[in-house]
Amino acid sequence: MECSVPENAQPKDGFALFSDRSIVAMRVNGTLKDLAATVSETDEVEPVTIDSPEGLGILRHSAAHVLAQAVQRINPQANLGIGPPVTDGFYYDFGVETPFTPEDLKAITKEMQRIVREGQRFVRRVVTDDEARAELADEPFKLELIGLKGGSSEAADGASVEVGEGELTIYDNTTRDGEVVWKDLCRGPHLPNTRMIGNGWDLTRIAAAYWRGSEKNPQLQRIYGTAWPSKDELRAYCVPRWRTSALSAVS
Repeated sequence: MECSVPENAQPKDGFALFSDRSIVAMRVNGTLKDLAATVSETDEVEPVTIDSPEGLGILRHSAAHVLAQAVQRINPQANLGIGPPVTDGFYYDFGVETPFTPEDLKAITKEMQRIVREGQRFVRRVVTDDEARAELADEPFKLELIGLKGGSSEAADGASVEVGEGELTIYDNTTRDGEVVWKDLCRGPHLPNTRMIGNGWDLTRIAAAYWRGSEKNPQLQRIYGTAWPSKDELRAYCVPRWRTSALSAVS
C-alpha cells in the first residue's frame, strides 16, 4: 500500500498520513524514516507495520535503546557500545567494571518496564561531527565510531545502525513535557515512543564480546534480548526454546 500527499497540500508527517497504530514507520522514496518525518506531495510513501520484517527490526532497535537507558539509570558509569537489532531480537554492549549477573538482569528488566510505561518519545536530531563529540564526550566507544564514520569496513558488526556515510544523528528520549532524559548516537528509525514496545519483550542472556570484534580491544559485556509485537508472540517464540533447554538438561 502506498500513500501520497494531495497536490498543493502542505507538507505532512507520517502521523497525519497514517492513523493505524500498527504502522510504526514509513518508507519515503525507498528510505526508512520515522513517522515524525515530513513528506511532500512529490514523495512516494509506504507504511511500515510493526509485524513486517522492517517493523520488527525497528521494534527491536528501540528496545535496545531502552535497555541501554535502563543500564545507565542503574549504573551511570556504564559506557555504551553498540545496540543493533539481530535475528529474533537485539543486544547492547556495555563497558562496565564488573560483569552483569542474573540479578542485574532482573533489575534492568524492571527499569526497562518503567521506561516503557513512561511513553518517552524517540526524537531524531541531526548533528555535526564536532557536536556529536561534544555531546558524547564521556562515551569513548561512541567517539571511536564517530571517527570511523563512512569507513564501514573498519567499524564493528552492527555499527551501521549508529554511523554510516551520511549525516550523523542523535536520538533523544524525551518526556511528555519535552525534557531530554537520555540520548544515543543512532541512524534510526525508531518507534514513535517507548510505550509502543509493549510487553512482548524479554532479556535472554549475558555474554562477553570484544569491542569491534577484535581481541586487541577491550572486552565488553553484552546483554541479549528478544522483542515481538505482542506477549502471545513472545510466548510462541520462547516456549519451544524452554522445552529444548529442559530436554537438553535431562539428557
